[in-house]
Amino acid sequence: MTRMVVDSNYLRSPALSDYLSASPDNYAVLTDYAAMEAYKGDPQVIFHSMEILSAHPKQAIILKGTQDVCGLNAHETARAESLIDAEQTRHFPEFCRQLAIARNGDRLIQSQLQELGREAAAHMNRVLADMPLLDLGFEKIAATYSPDELKILRRGEAITPQMGDKLAAQVMWLAAELFSTHPKVAELPRGPEVRNTFIFRHAICAYALAINAISHGGAGRAAPQKLRNDLVDVNFATFATFFDGLLSADKKAQSIYAEATFLLREVFVMPVAA
Repeated sequence: MTRMVVDSNYLRSPALSDYLSASPDNYAVLTDYAAMEAYKGDPQVIFHSMEILSAHPKQAIILKGTQDVCGLNAHETARAESLIDAEQTRHFPEFCRQLAIARNGDRLIQSQLQELGREAAAHMNRVLADMPLLDLGFEKIAATYSPDELKILRRGEAITPQMGDKLAAQVMWLAAELFSTHPKVAELPRGPEVRNTFIFRHAICAYALAINAISHGGAGRAAPQKLRNDLVDVNFATFATFFDGLLSADKKAQSIYAEATFLLREVFVMPVAA
């Protein structure tokens, strides 16, 4: 069985159809951000975004919302199944059937889809409002590197052992910040088990995004809308670390995922799942 997290930009790709058609054991894993991206705009957007998945409704896995996953403890997230919303996954074929009814003119379902679209847009606007905070985080990370080290990052060269120590310390700092401010976190993980948590892996992916921004001249040059899209990429990449990979047409998202899996494997060695 192969379970790949699907970026919203991949939902309409013929490559997704090829992947699902290749084997009934190939699954598309959908996050809440994929749903929000698909719902944006009028119902025609969701109709087109779900067209390929509607042809393979039993090969879709729907995940719990990001906020709820952040609240799961390390023992729960040691198993990817704990991230799955079993009820939504079970009812996805019926959801696809309702979409077909709406597409054929059912005004009630269309109005419900429009309301979901408004809610998705409102959430994305709230994310956009946090972009100045993201800039500050990038600047704080950049400030820890010397001019010579920044040159190494911008040239894409192998980092020094000293830079590796900074990397580990900064990821832990970022994770601690996220743990301390997230409303769903009831208790802090202890020791190596932190590596199993969504928030820690999100910190690794956010750090990979920061290094990408620094190596291209700094995050301050990017528009808030672009930074928001980058943050969505971080979300997809984080979820992908719990499954078998990421299907995305975005090179930056793929780069973030690749860097995160490397760090988990080589720097933050995963403990044996309990």
